[in-house]
Amino acid sequence: MRVLFDHQIFSSQVFGGVSKYFAEVIHRLPDNCWDISAWLSNNEYARHLGLFEMTPFLPGRNFRGKGRIMAELGKLHSLRVMRRGEFDMVHQTNFDTYLFKAIKGKPMITTYDDTNFVTEYDYNPRMKRLQEESLRRADAIIAVSENTRRDMLSHFDVDEGKVTVIHHGIDVPKIPAGLEARVVHEPYILYVGMRHRFKNFTNFIRGFGAIAARYPGLKVVCTRSPFTKEEQELFTHLGIADRMQVVTADEVTLNRLYRDAMFFVFPSLYEGFGMPILEAMANGCPTAIADASCFPEIGGDASLYFDPRDVDSIAHALETMVQDDSLRQDLARKGLERSALFTWQRTADRHLELYKSLI
Repeated sequence: MRVLFDHQIFSSQVFGGVSKYFAEVIHRLPDNCWDISAWLSNNEYARHLGLFEMTPFLPGRNFRGKGRIMAELGKLHSLRVMRRGEFDMVHQTNFDTYLFKAIKGKPMITTYDDTNFVTEYDYNPRMKRLQEESLRRADAIIAVSENTRRDMLSHFDVDEGKVTVIHHGIDVPKIPAGLEARVVHEPYILYVGMRHRFKNFTNFIRGFGAIAARYPGLKVVCTRSPFTKEEQELFTHLGIADRMQVVTADEVTLNRLYRDAMFFVFPSLYEGFGMPILEAMANGCPTAIADASCFPEIGGDASLYFDPRDVDSIAHALETMVQDDSLRQDLARKGLERSALFTWQRTADRHLELYKSLI
């Protein structure tokens, strides 16, 4: 059996939950059962795991059209690989339909991560069309959570029998010796990831602003991109500009930030899975998360929940976490136990079972 993974996500993402998922699963499949038709890539997960002979494309330089160039060149390379026909099935890593003719009727697997592109959160008519066509063509569909499965079936006319729910996994964090020192010395609440509208960052910050004056030594640490002008104006308006910090974090630095945070907050309105919840738990970091989407499915009884649309509810949850040391200790303990139920090896084994069923 030979499963071919195409180039799409490895060309379009440097970091990101979808490319991490594919890299972690592929890495744990038997070596002789998979191939990747990727060439140009700056993806950090594929590089770190040595998944394929990747050629970086202008690393560190960002300009309009860079992603499109990588995607189109990668598409040409993928099509050349596919036309050789040395595979039994294809797992597409994003929803571009370019490969349909090239795979000549062989089984195709699609992973469905979330419905953001077909809802008000991040509506994209082109992506909705591509998703619809891919789901119709797919012989098997993987949904990353039960909540995502239900949402997908509510938006698309899909044969429910083709859908299998397979949760993501989490690695036991690896922090090299000698990095015991804190990245941020002050006590802090940790926010991880992008800050798009559906991520609900503004409501979280308003909630923090409501309690910040009572805890003058407490900061909010964010990862990813620098704060925008609009965000900085909001911080100034709330009187918390000196309490906000961005840290650019690779995997090791991110684990250190989880390890040392007072707690982690996840205020998003919707996600397909919510991998940072498990990342925090696996690092022994207490979690306060939105009572929305698939998050209770992932967090179980190991998180404190709040209404993400209610700033007062967010503020109350934040203050409860700050004040209650025993609660944080209890959630940290439960989080370690909860995260142990989600392993990448278990995820990869479930994928392998699905692939074998299509032969």
